[in-house]
Amino acid sequence: MNEVLLCVLSGGVAAGIVKLIESIVTWKLNRKAQKEDRAEEKKDEADAKQTADIKELRDTVDNLRIANKILFHDRIKHIGRTFLKNGSVSFNDRKDLIEMHSVYHNQLGGNGNLDSLMKQVMDLPLSD
Repeated sequence: MNEVLLCVLSGGVAAGIVKLIESIVTWKLNRKAQKEDRAEEKKDEADAKQTADIKELRDTVDNLRIANKILFHDRIKHIGRTFLKNGSVSFNDRKDLIEMHSVYHNQLGGNGNLDSLMKQVMDLPLSD
């Protein structure tokens, strides 16, 4: 009878040890999954922030492009009118104005409103 009792008790202890090991493994797997979930959430948050930052930078660049377009338009108009008022233009000043107009028209998407003014400046006599 002692042998039977010993077998029953040792089987119960073995089952308890197996259950304990199973619980530890499950706990570790759950903890690992939680850590991975938190890491994934942090990555998603970082990606969302990066996307928002990129959008903000694009908006800023677009706004700066619009501001430059307005400034170039005003500056070309002012300089061109000054040359027309003076009745002549130096070769270097005309060259600079042509470059400004080219950037305004080609890179910044100018609409051609200054083309007439530029033609009038091009028709001016060159000064020393």
